[in-house]
Amino acid sequence: KGFSVWNEVDAGFDSSQKVSPSSVVSNNNNNIGKVMMKQGVCREEERSSKSSTKMLSRKMISEYFYMPITQAAKELDVGLTLLKKRCRELGIRRWPHRKLMSLQTLINNVQELGKEEGGESEEKLRNAIEILEKEKKLLEEMPDIQLEDNTKRLRQACFKANYKKRKLMATSSNNSSIPSSSSS
Repeated sequence: KGFSVWNEVDAGFDSSQKVSPSSVVSNNNNNIGKVMMKQGVCREEERSSKSSTKMLSRKMISEYFYMPITQAAKELDVGLTLLKKRCRELGIRRWPHRKLMSLQTLINNVQELGKEEGGESEEKLRNAIEILEKEKKLLEEMPDIQLEDNTKRLRQACFKANYKKRKLMATSSNNSSIPSSSSS
């Protein structure tokens, strides 16, 4: 008594039948031929993806840091997974879009707050913006760096100032919208 699987395998391979490699590939009904053809196609796609990955330089990728990674992948005409893989190869662990947008928003907020305060703290304002611009340039070059503690504190202060301003605007608009009733 042998294993039934081996009997089926022996029955599938008739030793009297000679098969040439060219007939295996050309016979579409033969599963082995289909597998071989698919492997050939996969290998071609693998080769082309490897060459397109190598074409993605750090400089080319860094031009798209200001957009979300999905949009950048579409613009570069590569798959998202391929772009992430190439970024990892280049030492970019996280896509810096959100950090860069946060810094740009912070710069805009500091400029707005400076306009509201007037010219008394203009020197501090210019220094802060200059430092933020330098940090933004550094972040473009090295996307994995952490933001400076001073930048984080400044960002938090701007969030707080904007929150207070919105809250003040909301309370003032509520007070003006309530009709005053004269009591007699």
